[in-house]
Amino acid sequence: MLAEHAILKPARTIRLRFMPHRHTTLLVAIVALLALRPLLGDAREAGPALFSIAILVVMLVALYNINIDDLIGERGQLLAQGRRRRIIGWVLGAAATVERLAAIFAPSHSLYVAGSISWFLFFSFVTWSELRGVLKQREVTGEVISMSISVYLLLGLTWGLLYIVIFQLHPGAFSFGGTALVTPAQLSNPQPIFPILEYFSLTTLSTIGFGDITPVTLQARYAAVAEGITGQFYLAILVARLVGMQMSQAVTQHSEVENKTP
Repeated sequence: MLAEHAILKPARTIRLRFMPHRHTTLLVAIVALLALRPLLGDAREAGPALFSIAILVVMLVALYNINIDDLIGERGQLLAQGRRRRIIGWVLGAAATVERLAAIFAPSHSLYVAGSISWFLFFSFVTWSELRGVLKQREVTGEVISMSISVYLLLGLTWGLLYIVIFQLHPGAFSFGGTALVTPAQLSNPQPIFPILEYFSLTTLSTIGFGDITPVTLQARYAAVAEGITGQFYLAILVARLVGMQMSQAVTQHSEVENKTP
């Protein structure tokens, strides 16, 4: 009994310290994921392994956020929503993890396609959950800012995974400007092509559009247009939401000060 208490107490302490900063932790994990693969460059052995570890860390942090985030509303409904989110999150996360492990021992094009779809669905669900959390907030805090930035980066990450799925199903969906960015060996394994299409996703989301990578097929073109529109609408709505929250917060604080003044 004492040994069990000694084990649970540090775990509970870590959880209590981590919980108030969980959204900042998720943001740091996403930034590290996006920066890790390009920094490793063409490291053929270390690159994919470290990237797999990084994406699993992001998955675990995201699942933790999904499990403990509460929405505003009736308690019974909140419990049902929380249970539903946990089931969906863990099922999608387990499917993506199984693909990562299976790809190590029995790599195949079909497995990579299924894995890319699993990761796309998982991060789509995480992005939606975080976005809903941002829209439900009533005060502007550091964690809300971190959550807002995380949603923006998750949009880029999720669309990057969508581009990988499109690329694997239609290898000619993107034109890489006649450069040797993509080799025939990369058509089956999505890991080497991921940083390239993620770069394209982020430039499309931010509407920078250097033009070095061009969507060719109808599906790729409409996916890119949808991402650009989503990025602009998100920034506009987010700024309006944060400003409105800040003004409402300032009015509330001013009213409280006036009520306390004799």
